[in-house]
Amino acid sequence: MSRGRATALLLGAVALLLAAACSSTTPAADPPEKTSITVTGLPIVDVAPLYLAQQEGLFAAQGLEVTIKPLTSSNQSLPGLADGSVDIVAGGNYVTFLEAQARGQADIRVIAEAALASPGLDQVVAGPRSGITSPEALAGRTVAVNTPAPNIQTLTLDRVLASRGVDPASVRYETMPFTQAVTALKDGTLDAAWLVEPFVTEAETTSGALPVIDPTSGPTGAFPLDGYFTTARFAEQYPATIRAFQRALAQAADLAADDQRTTRALPSFTPIDPATASIITLPDYPTTLQPQRLQRVADLMTQAGMLPGRLDVTPLTVR
Repeated sequence: MSRGRATALLLGAVALLLAAACSSTTPAADPPEKTSITVTGLPIVDVAPLYLAQQEGLFAAQGLEVTIKPLTSSNQSLPGLADGSVDIVAGGNYVTFLEAQARGQADIRVIAEAALASPGLDQVVAGPRSGITSPEALAGRTVAVNTPAPNIQTLTLDRVLASRGVDPASVRYETMPFTQAVTALKDGTLDAAWLVEPFVTEAETTSGALPVIDPTSGPTGAFPLDGYFTTARFAEQYPATIRAFQRALAQAADLAADDQRTTRALPSFTPIDPATASIITLPDYPTTLQPQRLQRVADLMTQAGMLPGRLDVTPLTVR
């Protein structure tokens, strides 16, 4: 366990003790206006607190009944947000949602951070027969990403490759769900893939995939990867519901600082077995929403030409 996660675990334990001292039976000062909500999210380690909050009864303690619907790509949730069939998106990659906001395609609000990259959490891995053994060898090759480019994956990998002297324009990106990418690597029909846990470990153990480069290292180290999103309309109409969700999620993020607790929960919502879950890399789970961290993503997007101009993320956060 890293020093940062150990510190987070200690602070989390203190917070839980203080919460217990305040009595969990005390009703919330502002009960949620809408008690039944639908949340969509990818089955990845980044959203472990969402499932812990449900399994540990933290949502119920806040007066919420949460239905979680898995999906394969976070951009698939945008239509649901627009038509109201989805209330909150869990683990939505920031690039997709901030770009939709900047281009007037959505009016979103960030209500919580999901995960910060930790060393080894994300990897670009190559198929064992691809011949790719270095970042430089990715030039002219195809890399699978989970969401149509541009996204958080292309943003981070392009930046890291450029820092290594590799022209990002020389890499071809192909949209492919994580599970499909793992299979394609095994079959030898795909050169490489940008994967997040638990799919990194799955690809390495089942297909012999080899790590090539950590896309969230160096200039993108500890990068904010994804968050929890809703619409401005929902946030304005149901502010107490949002606060109740945030409280439960923050408590769950404290719990998730315990690696063993988190890895025990992973097989319940990810396609991995307990043995594999016990060896994967976990991210850091923020317990607070800090706009300055998210601004780092927006500013890099502007530098990369993904946004027409600077986007101030502070007005888009609900705290």
